[in-house]
Amino acid sequence: MFKKHIVSLKRYQTSESRDVLNGIILDRNERADHYNQKEFNQILKEIPRYAINATPDITPLYKKLASFHKLKKENLYITQGITECMSQIIYSFMKKNDEVIIMKPTYPMYDVLCKLHNVKFREWKFKDDLSLEIDDLKKLISKKTKVIFIVNPNLPIEYEFTSKYKKIILDLCKKKNIILVYDEAYYHFGASSELNNVKKYENLIIMRTFSKAWGMSGVRLGYMISSKKICDYVSKCRTLVETNSLTYQIAMWALKHKIYKENVKNVKKGAKYLIEKLKKSKEFFHGGICTNAILIKLPSFKATEDLKKKLSNKKIYIRNNFPKPISEYVRVSLAPVNKISIFFKEYSRWKKNYIKNKS
Repeated sequence: MFKKHIVSLKRYQTSESRDVLNGIILDRNERADHYNQKEFNQILKEIPRYAINATPDITPLYKKLASFHKLKKENLYITQGITECMSQIIYSFMKKNDEVIIMKPTYPMYDVLCKLHNVKFREWKFKDDLSLEIDDLKKLISKKTKVIFIVNPNLPIEYEFTSKYKKIILDLCKKKNIILVYDEAYYHFGASSELNNVKKYENLIIMRTFSKAWGMSGVRLGYMISSKKICDYVSKCRTLVETNSLTYQIAMWALKHKIYKENVKNVKKGAKYLIEKLKKSKEFFHGGICTNAILIKLPSFKATEDLKKKLSNKKIYIRNNFPKPISEYVRVSLAPVNKISIFFKEYSRWKKNYIKNKS
């Protein structure tokens, strides 16, 4: 009755035991500051009474997104977050014995979805110096490779691909007839996009989300940009409709007001503040340039556990428990100065006490 590959799959609930209202959420790369009452009231006004009882027609959202990207709506397919987009790409393109290539470490749902769909995957792993080697990718590609997922910029290790690397990967995939998927969830924080190559490479898919720069993780909305042929094909996997009425209306409001701009500006200010403080304190850190997170290196994995627990007791939430080569790091999502300064104050206090106790 039960499928063995699903029985063996380990899943963990996320975002549990957080005081989202009163705490500082720096653990999931979300928008850390709540929308103000004026903005919230604007959103509520956009939601009609029939939004709850009637299935939505989201054609206006397709048109709005197409206009935003200066594309035709036929080049878009809306999904319930990037995660559903990833799942449908794997489901629609992968056959038995085909292989996927994913990065490691990266968004953990890539690993989960490959296992859930029972497809074979190979991992393009980061080096100890937090770099990637293109020769390592070339060694992973085989005749069985059907899809390559590239997260650019990547997290938890912040990494942006150079134009040279991207050209090599594009040409490799075109030559070997491999579907190349660029996950650009963090694009708005300062990375370059592959969007302009969609018209030149018919095997290219770009994925975007409203969760990061747009600061709307809770509405679960993503989309892909590709050729009409690929969008038509993958969209056959959709459920009844691509998204729900409430998410649809909120997304329309967000696009109308281009709300990502203010959020990105505030995150960048927070990043500048934290980087200056970390440099002054001579901390070893990585990131904060083209994403909304920074890795901070601690003396040991045990230290990351201790810091996370101490901060959690103060309702400041950060992330640890990463695989090598960042097992001794914590990840801090970037936030406006008023929140990131509280984190740094408590982190500095913890570090002082930790060193004192170890001595």
